Amino acid sequence: MQFIKYYLFIFCLLILNILQAQNYQAINGSSFAGSLSVGNNPASIVHVPFAWDVTLFAVQMKQSTNAFKIEKYSLLSSPGNAEITFQNGEKKRFLFNNADMRLFNARISLNSRAAIAFGANIRSYGFVTTSKANSQDSTQMLRDFFAINTNNRPLSADAVVSSWAELYATYAQTIYDEGGRLLNFGLTLKVNRSLAGGYGRGEGLSYSSVPTNTGVGYELNSGSLQYGYSYNFDKIDNNLSTGANLKQFVKSTNSGISADIGLEYILQPNDNNETAGEYAYKTKIGISVMDIGNNKYSYGKYSSLSTAGKLGIADTVIENKFSFVNSVSDFNDSLKSIANTFTPLVGNFTIYQPTRLVINVDQHLLQNFFVNMQLTLPLLSLVSKNILYVKDINLFAITPRWEVKSLGAYLPILYNNRNQLWVGAAFKAGPILLGTHNLANLFSKNKMQVGGFYLALTIRPWKIYDRAAHYPSSKSSGKEVKGLGCPRL
Repeated sequence: MQFIKYYLFIFCLLILNILQAQNYQAINGSSFAGSLSVGNNPASIVHVPFAWDVTLFAVQMKQSTNAFKIEKYSLLSSPGNAEITFQNGEKKRFLFNNADMRLFNARISLNSRAAIAFGANIRSYGFVTTSKANSQDSTQMLRDFFAINTNNRPLSADAVVSSWAELYATYAQTIYDEGGRLLNFGLTLKVNRSLAGGYGRGEGLSYSSVPTNTGVGYELNSGSLQYGYSYNFDKIDNNLSTGANLKQFVKSTNSGISADIGLEYILQPNDNNETAGEYAYKTKIGISVMDIGNNKYSYGKYSSLSTAGKLGIADTVIENKFSFVNSVSDFNDSLKSIANTFTPLVGNFTIYQPTRLVINVDQHLLQNFFVNMQLTLPLLSLVSKNILYVKDINLFAITPRWEVKSLGAYLPILYNNRNQLWVGAAFKAGPILLGTHNLANLFSKNKMQVGGFYLALTIRPWKIYDRAAHYPSSKSSGKEVKGLGCPRL
């Protein structure tokens, strides 16, 4: 059925179009992060001990929910055994997902004081939140649900999802260099293609009890429901091939621009006894504002706004009207019949990207041991509650690490904005970076709904690059390294 295919396609976009470099949590602040660091702070690509690096492929996914559990499954077991159980109880429910796929992300040092980066990414953010509500397995009828939620009126829910592709270019440069103190500035500009977007808002749902022949019933009094989705979903045609549908789907999208901006302050050591030579540091402090921009979508033909208030809309009437819904069109027809007002939505809608302030402090402890601390603060929630935007779930992370050029071990500890504490782990071996946001995804068979993973394949030169040998403006000295070096495979 067409209705089912719409939702399967949305699910695939959320799960497969996976996103966002600051979520390669283990390597935040690392001098060896290379091109991946541009997603955390565009200024961080200057003070890097390689002339160039290329991330051929990277993928990351992070999710969190308290609405259901995925049981009998971990990253070390077969997904065929997985079972999904919805969680009973009275609480506010949420579901967050963000993911990315990064293709050919490259970084190149122009000289001792400047670098560029560029690449292509596919990104997706989505969330659902609800007001406090009681849900039980024994709830079979709408009347039962109304009965156990009389103290939670009015009910509400909010959902936003946005997926987009982007091409980016970054330029970063040292703007202050004096007495072992460096200040780097970076700017990223991105050209976006809005792949898929949608939102839903249910607000002020209230009802009252009424006597019936079979006991107490309920009648809908007030509330509103608004939902919109991108027009390219209407282009899906069962009579066309998958390739033809994808072509039509992408063709019916809108373009836009966005940007990142950042500063990085570096305090270098007073002597040359520390590892990494001219790239050594005592402390790095990064401040960046990420994802300044939005994605524009054209409304799909079934997008609408409806309000409650029509007399006589009892719980039994609602159930009867929605008993045989098999498509979005059927859903709208049923909604019209019980709504006080029903208005189709036309034109465009805008979903803002997860604009946030990122503060990152990286401290060298001794030899090859470091600790990184990062605070992520959302900015759009401070601007207006009336705009649509997606959210980053990150809040605070602290990551101890041991790291050299080709090896690394990381222990990121994350506290997110859903008051969840995750202990993750990652390792680097040559070009491979592999990590999990939550170790429980490996060792527990009922925690896959909270956490995620990341994987990156990065090549870089064999040797640390002595920029002073090529660029006299550098204060470093050493033996000249010819050319840009061979790839480290």
